[in-house]
Amino acid sequence: MNDETTAEFPHELSERAQRRNSLVFIVNTSITYLVAPVFYIGVLHAAVIHGQGFSNTVANLPEAVYMWMLPVPLLIAWMWPKARHLRPMLIVNYAAKGFAGMAVAALFLWGPKSWLAAGLVAHAGIVGVTTGVTNMCLWELVGRGMTPALRGTTLGIAFGVGPLFAVLGSCGSQLALDGNFLDLVHITPLPRPWSYVAIFSVTGPAMLLSAAIALLARVADTASVEVRAGPSGVVRGLREYFTHPAILIALGGFLLTSAGGNMIFPNLALFAQEATGQSPERLAGEQLALRFGTKSLMGFALGWMALRTAPKAPALTTTLCCLAGIYWALYVPGRWYMVSFCFLGAGELFYVYYLNYIIGCSRPERMRENTAYTNVVSSLIGFVPVVYGVLSDGFGLQASLVLAAVILIAGVTWVHLLLPPRPAPRVVRSTES
Repeated sequence: MNDETTAEFPHELSERAQRRNSLVFIVNTSITYLVAPVFYIGVLHAAVIHGQGFSNTVANLPEAVYMWMLPVPLLIAWMWPKARHLRPMLIVNYAAKGFAGMAVAALFLWGPKSWLAAGLVAHAGIVGVTTGVTNMCLWELVGRGMTPALRGTTLGIAFGVGPLFAVLGSCGSQLALDGNFLDLVHITPLPRPWSYVAIFSVTGPAMLLSAAIALLARVADTASVEVRAGPSGVVRGLREYFTHPAILIALGGFLLTSAGGNMIFPNLALFAQEATGQSPERLAGEQLALRFGTKSLMGFALGWMALRTAPKAPALTTTLCCLAGIYWALYVPGRWYMVSFCFLGAGELFYVYYLNYIIGCSRPERMRENTAYTNVVSSLIGFVPVVYGVLSDGFGLQASLVLAAVILIAGVTWVHLLLPPRPAPRVVRSTES
């Protein structure tokens, strides 16, 4: 039996090791953004399956399976909780994601067409598990593998440069499929199935490169007692997460911002018809460019803010950006309505900075599973887009935007009044042995 009190942990890694961890996070985040057309499950998978003559129900299966896999990384965190597991988990999961992409590419070339839908659904499931695992490990690397000052710099660079890679990846996939990107670049598209082969197969070397870079990752065992696998460790972790006041307040801000600022994107895109008189399809490319371009600029700004101010400030700023985007869409007509995608693109970084706050509230040995808890809890508000759809069908798209604004106002109020400026792990007494 051991008694333990844990507060802010002293950093035990050398400056060189911390900078290597920063490099791992920045480079691997950028690589993931580059291949986002494949790993952002939904659009591409659904289009391919529907193009093979399957029903809309089957076309939506990949996204559903992706969501169903969200609890699996949490089970993995419970089974392999120790610091020494982090690097092997990163390497294995990046490699698995890469081999899955190459397997789908091979299926396009040599597999029976009847297998394609099943292959894409399986791919979505693998991506769901591996993305969840790599995300929780990368966030542990941020929280446990570098000082708070270096953390702010790392987040600013990763989410400033990363979205530019997303634009580049979107451009490449669109040119391969259609030969046209935003009417700015025109080439001869690749014939099918070679266009799909190219898009999926590139994830193989990309993820194998990420696995190789993950060899540089290192975290110190800064806790006097590490979490052990087993029911007692699970119960203790759940209790620490769901009884920490600051974590619960930050989680509330996270969920309200996600519900009001992130899940409104489909209706906001459809609102183009009312605001501009043009079909949403014609403006989709421009919307993505504005969304990711501003996200890149705001990534640098929020990183600077995280470095110079309290961690609460960038988190609250993302919620305010989302609220500004909804108000802009409601009150600014014509083509200028498109600026709302700039605000909401910047606000999309809410995930980064609320999670950064939750990591700051977590004991080092709990960072991995606390990231997984946050991701799993976020899936519980998956019904919100359905609410927006029902509301817009009955009362118009503008009504759904008003509801999103109300949710975001609640989020701003909640975070501004209740969230402490700086997170801190709570003093805990442990009976783990």
